[in-house]
Amino acid sequence: MYAKRELERGQALFEYILIFAFISLFGIMMLKFLSKAMDDTMREVAWFLTQELSVGVCKDTCFKQGYGNK
Repeated sequence: MYAKRELERGQALFEYILIFAFISLFGIMMLKFLSKAMDDTMREVAWFLTQELSVGVCKDTCFKQGYGNK
């Protein structure tokens, strides 16, 4: 009877460790996904801002025609 109780306690501990491992793995995968999504979003925003805010000296092929580049 005592040995059976010890085995059940060991099984419960193993199950808790297994559940913790799966939750940890899921959390790591979600963080990687969110990190990649944020990286892609920030890259797109940076590219857009670069295109919109870049001004230089050009004669006829300016990105925006309203700029008075001289």
